[in-house]
Amino acid sequence: MNKALINTAWILGEKVMLALAGIFITVYVARYLGPSEFGLISLALAIVALITPMVKMGGDNVVFNRLARNRQSGLLLMAASTRVRAINFIIICVLLTVGAWFYFDTPKQRLVFSIIIWGSFFTTNEVYSVFFNSSLDSKFNTVAQNIALGIGVALKFAFIKLGATVGFFAAANIVQWAVSYFIKQHLFRKKTRDIAHTFKARSRRHSRHIVQVGIPLAISSLSIALYTRTDQIMLGSMLDETHVGWYSAALTLSQGWMMFPMALMTSWMVGINHAARNTDPSVFEHRIRRLFLAVFVVAVIPATLMGIFRVELIDMLYGEQYAPAAAALGVTVISSVFSVLGTSAFNVITVMGGYSFLLKKMLFVSALNIVLNYLLIPHYGLVGAAMSTLIAEILSAVVLNLFYRRGRVLRLQLTAFMGARSAPAPAG
Repeated sequence: MNKALINTAWILGEKVMLALAGIFITVYVARYLGPSEFGLISLALAIVALITPMVKMGGDNVVFNRLARNRQSGLLLMAASTRVRAINFIIICVLLTVGAWFYFDTPKQRLVFSIIIWGSFFTTNEVYSVFFNSSLDSKFNTVAQNIALGIGVALKFAFIKLGATVGFFAAANIVQWAVSYFIKQHLFRKKTRDIAHTFKARSRRHSRHIVQVGIPLAISSLSIALYTRTDQIMLGSMLDETHVGWYSAALTLSQGWMMFPMALMTSWMVGINHAARNTDPSVFEHRIRRLFLAVFVVAVIPATLMGIFRVELIDMLYGEQYAPAAAALGVTVISSVFSVLGTSAFNVITVMGGYSFLLKKMLFVSALNIVLNYLLIPHYGLVGAAMSTLIAEILSAVVLNLFYRRGRVLRLQLTAFMGARSAPAPAG
């Protein structure tokens, strides 16, 4: 069996388990804490999503592409990325912790925020999953993630039974992230024991490369995070944390199924990287079309079902106190489809070297989304926030690709269904 298909199965296994257990415990915690305190945790996690691109400096994409082409050089780049991330993380978290004392009103809010922000070290500084994905060894990520998930679910379930306060649930997230981090670190060291000196080596040239190439990617990724998380942050600042809780409930459901297209995307990008070196551009374009086609089909089916039964889903899973989330869910499921398409286009454009284009596109979209949220939230509340993100996703995923390489990526997206025809070898 094709190794890429096996790798996809492992990634999918990880994503399915993570999604199902994650949705279950998130819903359970949301019902226990209520919209306000659940919204507080969701707001802190939204801030983590914003700082992650600044900490990573585009390292995941850069390191993945290098590892897929040259393992030795990729390990040097990976080591450089870990050092850059650690420095960025400390600087950003110190500034955010100071800012939290002025932004939040109560010690409880500051505590929850600080726990999650500093605990995000284990997600923002984790580079090992990139290594395993690039070498088609995603089974190691699956093992680590599922063990950590089991511990996280058990902790949260125990806290609910013990009647714990919101701070304990914030800490449970950190424990889960830390367990995953250390397991992957251990497996990585075992896997690379014979060449451990490569990863430990210090290369100023690779560090400079991470910074130089990573800055445009970091700003692009930050822009993506802005227009996908701005809605939650602005809902919190313009309305209240209860609205954030309702909105986060809708997001949990609308994004819960995205593990399927993301799993395909992660595995197939290895084949697309290989095809990028091929002298025949038809092979490269065929694999890209297949990627666009696959992620669209896998994304649109659950989104349609979820949109149709949104009221029943919210009532059954969250209860009456989350009823306002149903209106937002009808929009966020559509946004999620375009989000998947946008992520696949983002990955393809990085392979083509379009870092400058991504920077300009994402800056424009994120700025537009902030303006739209500012205009729509006061009038339409949750639905206004959801509509702002939907407009941003459509522009980013499809429309603005017209301006890259004379519309090459947009053309491949629009002709993606041609990828179903017989063509060159499968991705991998």
